[in-house]
Amino acid sequence: MTKVLGLTGGIATGKSTVSKYLAQKGAVIIDGDLIARRVVEPHQLGLKRLVKVFGPQILASDGTLQRAKLGKMVFGDVKAEAKLNQTLGSIIHQEICMDLKKARANQVKLVVLDIPLLFEGGYEKLCEAVMVVAVKPATQLKRLIDRNHYDEATAEARINAQWPLERKKELATVVIDNEASIENTYLQVDNWLFNWL
Repeated sequence: MTKVLGLTGGIATGKSTVSKYLAQKGAVIIDGDLIARRVVEPHQLGLKRLVKVFGPQILASDGTLQRAKLGKMVFGDVKAEAKLNQTLGSIIHQEICMDLKKARANQVKLVVLDIPLLFEGGYEKLCEAVMVVAVKPATQLKRLIDRNHYDEATAEARINAQWPLERKKELATVVIDNEASIENTYLQVDNWLFNWL
């Protein structure tokens, strides 16, 4: 029987590190970010819908989506962000469910739904357990500034655009503390998986 683990966290908390580690251990990863990119490739339904909602100015001359331009249009604008989520949400959900169905048909032992907005999108309903990767707020801010070269105000705005990490931790089956060494993080994942599986 296929077990489904939801994997989420906050921006720059180390979710991708844990996701890569789970893949090394043989889990099939269904990556929400990759699917979100897939549905807005040229000639895909997602891109067609985005153009209808936000206009042709979001397209580059070769017909591809100008992500940065769309990002500037919606980020920080609650109505525009909601419109974006409404436009792509159901398409992304459908793709994730199809990938999950394929994994079950192939009798995969462990599937990981790696989705930044797992709770926001209601994807926890598809999972038997949810793992949240967390760090202290100061660590999250520093890592995001270092990684994306944001100024502090931009980094804080990006963090605040997601659900608070504390709220996600309360809803989690297991919280992986990613403050210490990477080995320590892997050990927590191993111990929990061993007991769960």
